[in-house]
Amino acid sequence: MEPDRKIAFEAVKIIRERKKELLLSAAVPGLGQVYGKRYLTGLSIFTIFTFPFYYWYLLGFPLNYGSVTLGSAQAFLYAIQLLDAKRGVKRETSPCEDFCPAEVKVPSFMACCEEGKLEEGFGIFFLSSPFPFTLGELCPASCEEKCGILPERPLRIREVHREMGRIVLEKLEIKDREPFFPLTDKRVAVIGGGLAGITAAYYLASTGVQVDLFERERELGGLINYIPEFKVNKELVRREIEYALSFKNIRIFNETEVKKKLEGYDWTVVSVGAQLENKLNEIEGEENVIYPLEFLKNPPDLKGKRLAVIGAGDTALDVARLGVRLGAEVSVFYRGKAESIRARKKELSAAAKEGVKIYTNCAVLGAEGGELHLSCGRYKYDYIVPAVGFKVDESLVKKLAGDRTSITGDTATGMTTFVEACGRARKTAAQVLKKLGLSERAWFTVDIYRKKPERVSGKNLFVVSESSLCQHCGIKVRS
Repeated sequence: MEPDRKIAFEAVKIIRERKKELLLSAAVPGLGQVYGKRYLTGLSIFTIFTFPFYYWYLLGFPLNYGSVTLGSAQAFLYAIQLLDAKRGVKRETSPCEDFCPAEVKVPSFMACCEEGKLEEGFGIFFLSSPFPFTLGELCPASCEEKCGILPERPLRIREVHREMGRIVLEKLEIKDREPFFPLTDKRVAVIGGGLAGITAAYYLASTGVQVDLFERERELGGLINYIPEFKVNKELVRREIEYALSFKNIRIFNETEVKKKLEGYDWTVVSVGAQLENKLNEIEGEENVIYPLEFLKNPPDLKGKRLAVIGAGDTALDVARLGVRLGAEVSVFYRGKAESIRARKKELSAAAKEGVKIYTNCAVLGAEGGELHLSCGRYKYDYIVPAVGFKVDESLVKKLAGDRTSITGDTATGMTTFVEACGRARKTAAQVLKKLGLSERAWFTVDIYRKKPERVSGKNLFVVSESSLCQHCGIKVRS
């Protein structure tokens, strides 16, 4: 059985058990909690709810301010215990989970890795995102910033799920497969085949919804296709995308640009990203100005040339590092202070080691005759790449939006990270299922916890040894 299917079935069982608990608590307050083995909670609710009515009975059911207040209080308690039954058993999550934009179940997949059950860990990751390997390559790892287990460094969480994803993907057989639930007659269009669009399509299709995915480019993946090969294993990324879209109820329309609201669908998800490059007015009209996406896709001959890169985000450093590999002398100019650079420290360190010169507090004032005028001096260049960010095509979004439409990924917020976009897309898929009356199929909204194993595996030394350091900082509680 596929790793994600196995976890989905486990999650569905939990959803059904919670429904039973809700129905039992609706009939008898506290009974659902007892059914869920929260005996003390259930008995306490039953006692607190029923005893005041016995006292009211002894008084002969008088109708006064006191009885009205009592009735209101009991009605409130009834509603609260219903909500408690619906939510079921909860646990205190760890800081790494709390600060992950995709809400990845870090302790759970780490426990599986520690025990050597990599496929199970792979499946648990799919509760949060269908990209354990890809995010392992590209995620800024905010989870690691909050990890305080080791005094000298955080756990290498990102590297663990990247390696886990690599091992599973390399041996995983990818073929057309049935969704986890019976097919429905609901049809959803997903516009945009970046990671966020693929995420939404995956979760919706897994529940039996008919999904049509539209992408204007030849290849799916969005901006990930512009990331240089030296930063990401494109072959495994494509395998991960192929696996996520392997459901028979997904139809893919590549090289299909959608410019207006689609008809004939029960819902539309718009995830066209933020792919309009911001222009740098100070150098508009100058020769040899190439914007990042064109540069990364079709770089010019740079051997022996001088390349000026404006900006210091991840895209700017991708351009700079590619430029060095193509034989250019590369300088990066950033208008802000060093501490406000948005790119990851790892990227900055790698760029510096490769020979990229990085200048801060250097704002662009203009350019003329092959010379860049900066607040910190002048620089002779052969090519300029202004990597000063991306924005959403608002006019296109207005044409695509309308009734029964959800906007997700970077389209909803502007340019963010891949993990943030995927996290929003998963939540959007859950909202769409609720609107379509299929919320009971939203298996990916369930928290599945795996306890720290008593024994560790002897295989895959790095994955096992690193994951064994995870201490599951959150405390599992029953109520």
